[in-house]
Amino acid sequence: MFRPIVPRWRFLTLCLSILALGMLSGCGGSTGNDRDSGPTKTYLSVQASDTDSQPLQYQWRVTGGTVENRNAPSTVWTLPDGPGLHFAYVVVSDGKGGYAEQQYAVSSDLLEVPAPARAPTNHTAPSVVEPVGAMLRLRFVSGVATLFTPPGGGAAALRYVYLPDVRVQVIKNSDLSLLFSGRTDLSGEVDLPRLQADQDYTVNCATNDAAPLTFCAPVKGAHTATVQQIVVAANGDPALNLRLFGHVAQVDGSPCGYQNSFFELQSAATVALQTPGGTALASPRRVNRFGDYAIDAAVPAKGPVQLKVQCEGYSATVDLAVPSGASGYVSTTPVEASHIVANSRPRILKMVAQGADGNVRGQMIVPETGASSNASPGGNHFLTYKGRDSKLGSCMYYRALGAVGGCDAQGNMINPISFDDWKRQHRFAPFGNVNGEVAATFINKMDLNLVRRMVATATAPDNIAFYVCNNPGPEGSSQREIDAVLSTALAELKRVACVAMEWSKSPGANGGQPLTKFFTFGPDGALLQSINLDGRGEKYMPGACVACHGGTVYNGRFPEKGNPSPYLGSGFLPFDTANYYFGSSSDLTETSQSAALKQLNQLVAATETSPTTAVSRLVSGWYADAGNTLNKQYVPSVWAAAEVQTPGASRFYREVIGSSCRTCHAALGPNFNWDGLVLTPARAMNHVCGGSADLAVNASMPNALITRDRVLARVAADPLLAALMTTFLGCSAPRPDPVYPHR
Repeated sequence: MFRPIVPRWRFLTLCLSILALGMLSGCGGSTGNDRDSGPTKTYLSVQASDTDSQPLQYQWRVTGGTVENRNAPSTVWTLPDGPGLHFAYVVVSDGKGGYAEQQYAVSSDLLEVPAPARAPTNHTAPSVVEPVGAMLRLRFVSGVATLFTPPGGGAAALRYVYLPDVRVQVIKNSDLSLLFSGRTDLSGEVDLPRLQADQDYTVNCATNDAAPLTFCAPVKGAHTATVQQIVVAANGDPALNLRLFGHVAQVDGSPCGYQNSFFELQSAATVALQTPGGTALASPRRVNRFGDYAIDAAVPAKGPVQLKVQCEGYSATVDLAVPSGASGYVSTTPVEASHIVANSRPRILKMVAQGADGNVRGQMIVPETGASSNASPGGNHFLTYKGRDSKLGSCMYYRALGAVGGCDAQGNMINPISFDDWKRQHRFAPFGNVNGEVAATFINKMDLNLVRRMVATATAPDNIAFYVCNNPGPEGSSQREIDAVLSTALAELKRVACVAMEWSKSPGANGGQPLTKFFTFGPDGALLQSINLDGRGEKYMPGACVACHGGTVYNGRFPEKGNPSPYLGSGFLPFDTANYYFGSSSDLTETSQSAALKQLNQLVAATETSPTTAVSRLVSGWYADAGNTLNKQYVPSVWAAAEVQTPGASRFYREVIGSSCRTCHAALGPNFNWDGLVLTPARAMNHVCGGSADLAVNASMPNALITRDRVLARVAADPLLAALMTTFLGCSAPRPDPVYPHR
């Protein structure tokens, strides 16, 4: 079902082993000597270095409790009252575009401070008027020929240059009403509100603030969310005789600057054309998140011209080579000017939390040694391909669900509901339990490696609710370790968070039919706006859920204003026991829970619109013999048929698609359902293999870090499986981006 919260647990090797043993030292706990400051007071410090000897700056954030956001290498974190595991973050910067982030986890279980009492809260979801259609994401690409030359020379390779800060206007053709006005982000993208399906719209744009908006492209509203790439020319102005492009990076190859919505940080290098005397020839342009830029400008045909590169406190000028031709600079001969910023990112050496007596609490979160994702360009891209929400957008999503009373201008929730409020609404125990509940406990070994305590109920045929409380899974795979972490979870210790989903109606949404809704609650029952699914940083709701649960009408960012609809086009995920660990005690074995797991799958199928959807067909295929045991050898007919021409197709389905892809893809819609389609490199290559000019999609699948690491580890250990992966996907491991592999 829902795949939430924190595969970072696999990184907490030392801390979690101590937690599993129930020991206090290293993972929080009251020492008896911290009464003066209160047992929840925790003192955080970080040690960082900078090879360029720049003065360092510090910012702090936490997921629970409060932290003093000092610009200093140490601060005070007041943990939230109540049990659970909580997370602190620090970002260290050097003032010249170099940034480093570190995470830290602390348990408050043994502090024995009770969670705060909360008065029951109830809100009514606002009624909405939503168009029949979906969100459209526009991606603006420079019309400049972008054949980048590798540093040191060699064969040039193509990279699309996505354009930040393009002025964009979208007009509805039927009545000439203005639907959208704004600018592209550092990805060169804008996320439009839902467009009326089958209606025609006009996109006007301009890359220069002084230029008028002119026609860029037509778009048509659709029933499903899409991305449309728009090539931007030089606005037809013959005076723009220079087409300049290039790449700006730091010494280690990473782009200069940083984006982090949890810290509300956005920094990027800028480039500007000028004469050697400093007279501006064009307004400064931001470099995109991949480190690339493109400029069309009017300059003296024979120069001289300089490019001024700035990144926070760093500044340098680059002399452009004057073309040898008689005409000098002409737009038909693009010029490349790339630059290495003389700066390296700071390094975080150590982060530690201590109680008032000096005893260490918790543990740094560091990537697992040897994981393939460690070398992945732009590690923060995981779980963001479908959505990159903001704090305000997450609050607006909860407002649309009736989970908060409102949102302030900064995106803070006003009078949010609690986990108990949500359970009370759906009459879960201990708030009635009159409908009956079905429950199962397992570990999702192939996904997040969390203990999952799943509970579901149906208060009506059109009101079905699930919740799952999550605890750390085992470091290894022995039955002893599995039983130990299950025992800890059942003792209500080391809780990460509880995630709730419901399939119910909202006023005016989805044509009056039920829709899938997501809620995340912290260990103390408080509603959470962001979650960290993979140890690569907090990501806001609902995009972090849509990454796997799909969003047929959602693509980009939940609206931050107006009265948006909560309908995302998302779905529930079925329970695939082939990817689970089970306990050895009589009530936790797979056999003893098979009937409950089948009932959970039947409830998932009951949320589907017909018995022919991808999820419905998958559940039916698993239980085709009418028994309670899921058929782990299930292979859909299209893959069984493919076995005739490609021996090994069935194995590839079971061991790659079945273990890593099918449940999420079943929820993503018919175009992504691998149970009904046989994969070919033409369909999957760029998203899986990368290496193409389209950097925005390169190696975006799997869109979950843990899934990617595990499938690549399995393929690397099995040459036959690697060959099958190449046959069906085009590669056995992702390729780097062309020319500049870091982002």
